[in-house]
Amino acid sequence: MSGSEPTNGTPMAGAAPPAGGTLRQRTMKSLFWQLLGVGGQRAVVLVQPIVLARSGWITPTDVAAFVVVTVGIGIVEALTTFVGEQTTIVSERGTDRRYLDTVFTVRLLRALGVCAVLCALSWPLGDFFASAESATYWLPGMFLCLSFTGLLDALQSPARAVAMKSLDFRRLVVADFTAALLATATTIALAAQGLAAWSLVIGHMANPLLRSLLGYWAAPHRPRFCLDRGAVKELLHYNLGAAGAPFVLLMVFSAPAMVFHKLVGDDRTLGQYEFASKLARLPEDVFLRVVGAVAVPAYAQLRQDRARLTEAWLQAVQAFLVLGGALTIAMAWCGDTLPLLLFSEQYGVVPGLFALLCAHGGVAGLCAVVGPLLWAVGKPSIDRNAQTMRCLIVYGAGIPAALQWGALGFAAATILGITAALLWSCWAVIDYLGLPLRRLLTVLVRGSGLAFALLLALLAVDLAFAPTGTTRLLVAMTGGALAIAKPALRLLRQRRART
Repeated sequence: MSGSEPTNGTPMAGAAPPAGGTLRQRTMKSLFWQLLGVGGQRAVVLVQPIVLARSGWITPTDVAAFVVVTVGIGIVEALTTFVGEQTTIVSERGTDRRYLDTVFTVRLLRALGVCAVLCALSWPLGDFFASAESATYWLPGMFLCLSFTGLLDALQSPARAVAMKSLDFRRLVVADFTAALLATATTIALAAQGLAAWSLVIGHMANPLLRSLLGYWAAPHRPRFCLDRGAVKELLHYNLGAAGAPFVLLMVFSAPAMVFHKLVGDDRTLGQYEFASKLARLPEDVFLRVVGAVAVPAYAQLRQDRARLTEAWLQAVQAFLVLGGALTIAMAWCGDTLPLLLFSEQYGVVPGLFALLCAHGGVAGLCAVVGPLLWAVGKPSIDRNAQTMRCLIVYGAGIPAALQWGALGFAAATILGITAALLWSCWAVIDYLGLPLRRLLTVLVRGSGLAFALLLALLAVDLAFAPTGTTRLLVAMTGGALAIAKPALRLLRQRRART
């Protein structure tokens, strides 16, 4: 691990904002690189389940075994999650050498402690999540291997946050995409050799390892063990404000495994639900990773200027409604056709589930645009409270709904939960910005117009022709592309005009 090593107390050499324009121009450039990189990463991530399912190398039961292991690991990890990157981005000392070394040291010490606990819990967790279907996978061994995932992730360069703080995403995008590509190739190659669920485990571990190694090329830094008292105090203050948020989110994302594996005892439905949700979460994943990653440092630089911060936030909301809304409508209209064509009829789908998961992904995508502002202005506890309410609804309404109506009832409960979290977060942002409700409603109506028009057009096609199979998929892709093309071209013309 190599990199520049300035003296203590001085900023990192790469910490200064990159030359080449205003905050708006640097933000747009960062969004471009994030969109390019995240789009490539999501394509790679989606290729994995498609190849594995269509080739028959992975079954829904294999996926269920892997999911329950990651849930068990994730619960312990999330209880002590350390949000070092967000703290560095928000902090005034975020570019100081001792501060970065303290972030690295605290992250590594935490990871070592959590790894030791997880190793000790491997056999108890394996017994807790054991089932008749998972008896052949040696769950304790899977838990033991995945116990080191957090440690591999903790080795990453703390200077990643410095690059993000200065809105310099180009190298980070290349490094993360390369890591995702190599990890996916590893998973597919091992699955082809018959390792089934173990290929998912090894591929899952390969990603943080490669991401950490390549991160030192993307953000050079030579970490040293350091515990600066002032830095530790600031880290603790911010992390206490965010305490519980990662755990609550983990419990939300783990709900399908908890419900279908432990309560319903249906691993096949869990495997089908997991792969379908990976596809349906595309709008949420893209906007959380693209807009969220760029928005936090951009909002942090604007938090002293409420007028500009309000305008930037409203533009982000409208951008999602225009682009993400059209993508959500097109995917939902495909219905079961899309997962059946991609994952094969042999892998199977739950009829009607994919459209509900798309609706959830669309609302979650908008929530991913709203939440980053709360983290950027130092109020992560509000987002945590919103996600806590979401978690309570998902389990409180989702368990009886799953027992009564199966996967469809559970998916409907998740939509209710994410909608409640969105309303909570929006109200908090409105209050913080002093934003008139009428202005927000105007943006919502204006941004939703394109998605509503696309929905009417697709429903008209359904009534007139009722396309199925590949034809339905092509119609949805064409309609979505046409809907997104116009605003995308408008943004491109505006950028050229400013240039």
